[in-house]
Amino acid sequence: MVGFHCRSKDVEGLPGLPGGRPYAIAGRYAPEESSTRTVGCTQLQLLYGLICPDRVFDRLLSGPTDDVWIDPWIEYLKKLGVQFYPENRLTAIETAGRRVTGAIVETVSGRSTITADYYIAALPVEVMSALMTDELKRAAPSLANLDKLETRWMNGIQFYLAQDVPLVNGHAIYLDSPWALTSISQRQFWTNVDLSQLGDGTVGGILSVDISEWQAAGVVYGKSAQECTAEQIKEEVWTQLKQHLNVGGAAPIADSNLISWFLDPDIEFPNPGTATNAEPLMINTAGSLQYRPEAQVELQNLFVASDYVRTYTDIACMEAANEAARRAVNCLLVSAGSTARAAQLWPLEEPAFLKPLQEVDRIRFGLSLPHHLVSGS
Repeated sequence: MVGFHCRSKDVEGLPGLPGGRPYAIAGRYAPEESSTRTVGCTQLQLLYGLICPDRVFDRLLSGPTDDVWIDPWIEYLKKLGVQFYPENRLTAIETAGRRVTGAIVETVSGRSTITADYYIAALPVEVMSALMTDELKRAAPSLANLDKLETRWMNGIQFYLAQDVPLVNGHAIYLDSPWALTSISQRQFWTNVDLSQLGDGTVGGILSVDISEWQAAGVVYGKSAQECTAEQIKEEVWTQLKQHLNVGGAAPIADSNLISWFLDPDIEFPNPGTATNAEPLMINTAGSLQYRPEAQVELQNLFVASDYVRTYTDIACMEAANEAARRAVNCLLVSAGSTARAAQLWPLEEPAFLKPLQEVDRIRFGLSLPHHLVSGS
């Protein structure tokens, strides 16, 4: 079996200090663009997790992403015999009839064709879309409209602080910040990480910030993030944090406390011109579900494992990618005639008291009647 995937560029940060793209739970795009289905289901799950005493609203890793998640997983897979070729780049997928017959990859020694019984494509939508030739679209029609799925930018910057500033016990969402910022103060959750043993030992805290709006004007330079230099992005984000947090005489965001900062290297700065992003994020716009495939496409031995696959999770995040991978594995097991136990899937849960209301809504929809709140009946 051959699998193709793209991994984000490692963010090193300061020498010896952990980096990585900060996790974010909020994005911003116009309400008339967004999928009501996706937003409604996601908001309901967040609300359900918030009000139920036996659930957790916000989950966080106990250390840097690479250290506590990615690297251990890679080592585990290597022990099972999985081989990684990070220097190879997939350039084409060849088909004949209803099967993939080979994958063309560029290696350090030139171009070669890889053949296997089964193929799993764990590629982001903008990468997979670029591979869709007319031949491949005819062979797998459910992948033919990937270029109609939209992406936006959500990338992070990290601030390294002399003194730790915990802020809140979880994510902070700055709802009215021009650049739609979210932040997490890391040290309080990294209970087994000794920052004094990293870098030059002077960093006492790490504040990770995600920027979800790259096209709105900032408060310092009056330019969008896409039009700013890395230094200007840093200054804008730092200033917007001050505007929201330094209130009532408190000043947790202080210039004197900032040692250094590091911007996601997926943001690339041509000169002249606006910045580009090597890692955009798919967004769920109205009507986009029709362009998203199942994990099993029309090709018998190709399976898709990415956050644009139709899943219960239904929004671009690591949980959706995980679920898509589980679905891809289950499809592969069926195709191979395997008797191995299927990977578990978890449908989204909803409060039981909503079921009667949903049933009424379903009946009215079947009768072509408007929602009862609209009709007043």
